Amino acid sequence: MRKKNKAKQFRYAPNGGNTGKTGSPGRKKASKKPARPTAEEEIERYYELVHLKVPGKSLNRISALNAMVLCGMLAAFCIGSFALEKPVFSQIEKRDLAKMPEFSAASLFKGSLTRDIETYFADTFPLREWLVTLSAVVDESRGIRMDDVRIVQPPGGEVQDIPADASLPENKNPTQPPSGSNLPAVSPNGSSSEDSDSESSSSQAPTLEPPEDDGEPTTVSNGIFVYKGMAMSLFGTSYSNGEWYAEVLNTYHRELPTVQIYNMIIPTASEFYIPKKYADMSASQKDAIDHIYSKEDASIKKVDAWSKLVENRDKYLYFRTDHHWTGLGAYYAYTAFCEQAGLEPIRLEDCETRRLDNFIGTMYAQTQDSTLLQTPDYVDYYIFPQEYEAVRYDRGDPYTAKEHSLWGEYAVSPNCYSVFLHGDFPLIKATTNIKNGRKILVVKESFGNAFAPFLINHYEEVYVVDQRYFEFPLVDFIKQNGINELVFANNSFAVFTPYHIRCIDGLRHQALYPLPAPAPAEPDPQEIPEEPSESSEPEEPVVDAMAYQPEPEPEPEPPKQPPKRVKRMPPRDD
Repeated sequence: MRKKNKAKQFRYAPNGGNTGKTGSPGRKKASKKPARPTAEEEIERYYELVHLKVPGKSLNRISALNAMVLCGMLAAFCIGSFALEKPVFSQIEKRDLAKMPEFSAASLFKGSLTRDIETYFADTFPLREWLVTLSAVVDESRGIRMDDVRIVQPPGGEVQDIPADASLPENKNPTQPPSGSNLPAVSPNGSSSEDSDSESSSSQAPTLEPPEDDGEPTTVSNGIFVYKGMAMSLFGTSYSNGEWYAEVLNTYHRELPTVQIYNMIIPTASEFYIPKKYADMSASQKDAIDHIYSKEDASIKKVDAWSKLVENRDKYLYFRTDHHWTGLGAYYAYTAFCEQAGLEPIRLEDCETRRLDNFIGTMYAQTQDSTLLQTPDYVDYYIFPQEYEAVRYDRGDPYTAKEHSLWGEYAVSPNCYSVFLHGDFPLIKATTNIKNGRKILVVKESFGNAFAPFLINHYEEVYVVDQRYFEFPLVDFIKQNGINELVFANNSFAVFTPYHIRCIDGLRHQALYPLPAPAPAEPDPQEIPEEPSESSEPEEPVVDAMAYQPEPEPEPEPPKQPPKRVKRMPPRDD
């Protein structure tokens, strides 16, 4: 017999009256909510439904297939880890990857060998670059992006200008502290400057050290600010470090009184393109630059690149995905230099403009922000009508000149900025047919690469020195080559960074790179070797005449011996 619908057995009673159901009148029965199932119960229920839908044999086949796929992927990764060629450099992260450690009993018992092997395989697994990019996309999807702004904690791209094997030159003549400075001044023997001898020579000058610095390479970046497809390093500053930098340049002026010195401090993108709403997150580079200029000797000419750049801020002066400036930004700074040097700048209309497209630079490597990929950069560089010849000197081989050009047109992303000077070299010399007797030397980090080529339009000789890699005493080098102008071209992060300040200071009288030993000549097996004569002398190594030539040290004179006293014998009586 079919049951009646239970819903019809109840009637609505607004005053809690009898609803037709037996029981106490006016009382409602409390309804109990079913308990929420736990995660384990949900999983058990899910598998019960799967077993109802799929036969057991099919489930076994699917399980076996999943296990085979997983094992195959693991096997492929294992085979690839051993069989495929290991990458040595990450283009995305801009760093050298871990290397296979050498076996030694000491490292094995210490435990470092197994850790280094684990790091090596973790750093060089197959498809690493693709997986790193995928991981960045997943990480970026977390959180909220407010006003198209994202802050990345690691230091900005300017840290790229500190090499991984950063080392400081052995300075025989460190800079003296500025007068009235409250920074520590300690002489080489450990005594204070007040106790040092007032008649000490310049080689015994005390060292000016920045406060609260442990001697390690540091930066003044407060992180990376990503805004509407452009990444910029947030600027932080230490005015005491700026005073230290100014005093280093003053020391150059004292030691090179006949050389005209220029100082050009280059602001970075965060000075001009951070929205006003977030401006207090980055210190004023204009104030920091002016503070350094105020501490310099009046004879040092201050190049006001900041004003030229702010006048043209609506143009393409800085890259969006890289921490450097563009060739156009370097051009406007060059016009500011020409005003101080009494030169007429070349017009860009008189140059041939060439371009490298699809440039993704250092800022993307550090942030992995996908918005930077939506607007790739391009690199414009300018070919001048001025003819020149150039040579370079490589690191570790400073006496051998190699033919060079000022533009590396082969450069591709992510190294398109290397189109300027081919990158960083210890020394580049360019010679022109301009016979005006003006010779200039540029001391720079990577920002100066885009600026230095403009100078061949005005000078007979242009020397470009990288302050991190140059291997000769710079003061003696300038004197020996008759250089009469010296320009320091550094970005605002570098002039407040202890590592760069020490490099510039250390160049003045750093230890001389030794001359290479002459290679023994291999005799021709078809010729009978001649017996060397007694008067033959070994050949001197062939070195470039321009390179620094160490002056021979005079041989020490033998100590004077007191005259011997001759005892006279009395005459004999015959």
